[in-house]
Amino acid sequence: MKNKYNFKEELKKDWYLFLLILLMFLSSLVLYSRLPEQIPFHWNVHGEVDGYASRFLGAFMLPLLNLATLLLLIFMPMIDPRKENYPRFSSSYRAIKAAPIILFAVLHFLTLAFALGYELDISRIVIAGVGLLFIVMGNYMPKVKHNYFVGLKVPWTLASERVWKKTHRFAGKLFVISGIVILLSIFFSNIIRFWIFMIATIVTSIASTVYSYLIYRQES
Repeated sequence: MKNKYNFKEELKKDWYLFLLILLMFLSSLVLYSRLPEQIPFHWNVHGEVDGYASRFLGAFMLPLLNLATLLLLIFMPMIDPRKENYPRFSSSYRAIKAAPIILFAVLHFLTLAFALGYELDISRIVIAGVGLLFIVMGNYMPKVKHNYFVGLKVPWTLASERVWKKTHRFAGKLFVISGIVILLSIFFSNIIRFWIFMIATIVTSIASTVYSYLIYRQES
């Protein structure tokens, strides 16, 4: 088993994510002249556009953000005090890296399509994407080993590897359940969908944190 994080190897294995980001840039370049001066970039809880970006920002902000996020996720383990643990969950970490990158890419293509006049229910699609993101994260969280950057980083998980493991097993189940609930919320109205998302997110976060504290007290 490898005991050292190799960022060059990770760069090679993430080739498809770099290709996806390249496609984001290329799509913006090809469509740039056809895009309006103001591009819809934010939707409120009712599914209505309430924020616009300039043509340049609307075309290139998400590709640039995605590229920065991917590079950060690749290089971040190099400065983690527990970087020796990353090879122990390398495949899970790749899945965790890929999930938000793919989601942002989908949002980028949808935003361009909407700006070009295609009728799309962006808010419903975004919620569905977030639900799937929760499910993916929940499935891989129990496999994440003790570190300072990935996972639930509260004082009690960082202080004890046993607390870390138990908390992430518990939180992983909550994330999957919350993801399913959020995904099913697409069949409800915009305002109900919003509140389901908010409640599921808050309950998952608070419950995981409280569970971590209780397990730490029990271990102590």
